[in-house]
Amino acid sequence: MQQLHRFVVLKDYYSILNIPVTATPNEIKQAYRKLVMIYHPDKNNNEPYSLQKFNEIKEAYEVLTNPRKKELYLQERWLSKASGKMKVDGLITPPNILLKSLEVNKQIAFMDIYRMDHENIANRINQLINEDVIERLHQCNEPDINETIIDCLLAAAKPISYQFSKTITQRLIQLAGSNAKKIQQIQSALDQKKKTERAAKYKLLFIFLLVLLICLLIFLTGK
Repeated sequence: MQQLHRFVVLKDYYSILNIPVTATPNEIKQAYRKLVMIYHPDKNNNEPYSLQKFNEIKEAYEVLTNPRKKELYLQERWLSKASGKMKVDGLITPPNILLKSLEVNKQIAFMDIYRMDHENIANRINQLINEDVIERLHQCNEPDINETIIDCLLAAAKPISYQFSKTITQRLIQLAGSNAKKIQQIQSALDQKKKTERAAKYKLLFIFLLVLLICLLIFLTGK
């Protein structure tokens, strides 16, 4: 079974094959053959999405039909479900990631910006576009969708503080690839956030000093 990347959660092989956890070896084989007939590269002219799906179907079948690999997988699956890190959707495609990005953006839009957990939200976005996802998005070669994903996640990350936005920026720049215009847009958004937060700090300092000066004048005038 492939090694898990640093930010990649465990795939649900049963979900990939559309079978229950109680499926027998014969049911696993039948599900595999059915899906292979649909997603085999020869039937789809090596279309990227179908190729990804086929590879994950093959991976799931190889694990679930190998007693030793299956035993190890079931142990990891139990631990992943217990920790809330089970990946129920194993397919990574530009449209799928775009849909998830839109969902995250919508959820953040309804949050109270003064009470939101910036670190937790940043972690969610970083997990959505982890290194494995970015690599697969590049492989699919859908630059227009990738640009839309970047715009969507830039909007989602707008209320997040500069401190927790830096990693998101790095990921988005990585996703932008050789698109210099998009890289500049991403970097500019981070730079603007830094300037805005710095200006806010100076404004608070100015107000504090002004209040202190007024208090001092009142004190001296009252003597």
